[in-house]
Amino acid sequence: MILSRRNLPLNAMRAFESAARHCHLRKAAVELGVTHGAISRQVKQLEALLAVELFDRSHNRLALTSAGLRLLAGLQEGLDKIAESALYLDPESMSGSLTIASTPSISAGWLVMAMGEFAHRYPEIKLRLLNINPQQLDLPSEVDVAICYGKPDLGQRDSVLLFRERYFPVCHPSLLRAEQLVQKPVDMLAYPILHDHHGYWAPWFAAYGVQELPRQEIHFQDVYQVLTAVREGFGIGLLDRVDVQRELNSGQLVALFDDIVEAKESHYLVMNKIEKRSVRVRLFEEFLRRYLLLPEE
Repeated sequence: MILSRRNLPLNAMRAFESAARHCHLRKAAVELGVTHGAISRQVKQLEALLAVELFDRSHNRLALTSAGLRLLAGLQEGLDKIAESALYLDPESMSGSLTIASTPSISAGWLVMAMGEFAHRYPEIKLRLLNINPQQLDLPSEVDVAICYGKPDLGQRDSVLLFRERYFPVCHPSLLRAEQLVQKPVDMLAYPILHDHHGYWAPWFAAYGVQELPRQEIHFQDVYQVLTAVREGFGIGLLDRVDVQRELNSGQLVALFDDIVEAKESHYLVMNKIEKRSVRVRLFEEFLRRYLLLPEE
């Protein structure tokens, strides 16, 4: 069967997208307000229609096949565009300003690139960026949406968990030498180790019982200074997935080990309560989750 706009099985595709995002049929059923059996039937009907298996059902758990992964990416992009288009119907609700606040380290890194992409997509929205301190309790009243490290005093606002930083060793491929392979954590000590003010290297190495000192260490104040040095091939840094995911996907950087050390606090998105939230804020929240490759709440 050749699919076209006229015969797209939209209900089955929505069921699959939800089940694939959760990798759980019951969670998808709760999200869509239908029964577990209905989700299961719609997914199987879609598999039969496409003549491919979208889920690997072995080991009593759901996992996406390569075909399922490809379909999920396309469906999510399409559904996101439909949702954005519906919000975009009233140009008057889009035009205006959006004041964003974040810590300087985030402002200096991925947020600037995210804002640039958002501005290109929605040129009628005037963006303004303010700096706030990490774990700052009081937010300026003019802020529409804030990215806070640690929960502030919310007052009349709501907060949504955005992500918790999870740091792992990353370097530029050109740094690695054929005669000095990195096969276990202690092997990294032959390369320059890049530090920032967090001091996460000590607990990361301690978890592996590594007590030796690196041959060379470079100390920076900020994570984004470490990220710049890593991009230039100066050494190995402990970096968060949000900062490097796109470069890892493209092969510009490589992860040496998957084991992580977590930050003490999480990042929260702080906005007005939902009934007072503007279309601009809602668009930015949805855009930011996709930009950071984060799951929906």
